[in-house]
Amino acid sequence: MVRYTFMVISVLMSFFGCARTAVVRLPEPREPLRKVEYPRHRIKIEQPLILLYRGIYLNYYAAGRLKRYIESMRRTELNCVVIDFKNDVGFVTYDTKVEFAKRIGAVKPVLDLESIVRVCNENGIYLIGRIVVFKDSILAKYDGGKFCIRHEDGELWRDRKRNLWVDQYSTGAWDYVIDIAKDLAERGVREIQFDYVRFPSKGDLDAMRFPHKTEDIEREDLMVEFLKRAYTSLKPYGVNVAVDLYGYTTWLESMKQEGQNLSKIENWVDVVCPMLYPSHFHSDFKKNANPREYHIVYESLVNGYEKIGKEKFVAYIQGFDLKSPNFGPEYIGNQIKAVRDAKARGYIVWNARSNYSALFQLLNSKR
Repeated sequence: MVRYTFMVISVLMSFFGCARTAVVRLPEPREPLRKVEYPRHRIKIEQPLILLYRGIYLNYYAAGRLKRYIESMRRTELNCVVIDFKNDVGFVTYDTKVEFAKRIGAVKPVLDLESIVRVCNENGIYLIGRIVVFKDSILAKYDGGKFCIRHEDGELWRDRKRNLWVDQYSTGAWDYVIDIAKDLAERGVREIQFDYVRFPSKGDLDAMRFPHKTEDIEREDLMVEFLKRAYTSLKPYGVNVAVDLYGYTTWLESMKQEGQNLSKIENWVDVVCPMLYPSHFHSDFKKNANPREYHIVYESLVNGYEKIGKEKFVAYIQGFDLKSPNFGPEYIGNQIKAVRDAKARGYIVWNARSNYSALFQLLNSKR
């Protein structure tokens, strides 16, 4: 049954589409990336990479109430927060210094970045800035759709939920995202976490057209080129660079449609965050394992170790009740136990509404 399930997943998830463009290719590292020397002064950050990640995700609305969350975290093992500074609509949620973001109407400065950095530092909270890369309706609409994926009929291409995406081959779009990341790094955010570093996976995929594509290159190699550029641009600022990946990347050799390949990507990030939400795996996947949520997280991490080793893994785990009738404190606890048993670097709990009542119930019961 396991072998059959894996074959089904492979068929469903590993499409054979490829994508092509002209890009600047950076050389492969000849030594461990942490030893690379940079010509400019590196901003000093004390303890830049925390030993064990125990975090939560905060959307921009929740981040506006950061002190309240930190007060709840104070009595628990939690030590880091991931905050949306560029979300999946394309809004830049703080007063960025990147002029292009202002020009395209992306800036929605609901967050006080300086205050967030100060509060996190005062309370010993490791601050991670989440930046959504290629799912961006605001940039996609700008200047008549200059940066967007097009439909074969010439209109703007939309995914199944009617969202717009930026053309993955546009190096101008790459530089826009990297400029925001550098701005955050200069102003005290300690880790940059890139999300949606991929191609769309839902919608009329055959109708997608990429105006900026000029040269043959596999989609997964294109995503690596983006991360190379981001990594080498950001490391002089002393920050760590993370990427969010589909949970299936720890099981499959390659996700060609989405352009995610764990083995290729890991050379150009400090932290790999597979999204191991049991709700997002096929319903037949580990359906006879008990508890299923434990085995999905544990076995996904162990599989990933066979590809890249364990040093970089911080697992996103499920903090919401989708497709999980037994969701609650124990459900979250089983996932955390799986992360610890697998000896991963840590976990981040995801809840899109930033509602962590079940998590705090669990953590407070262990005090």
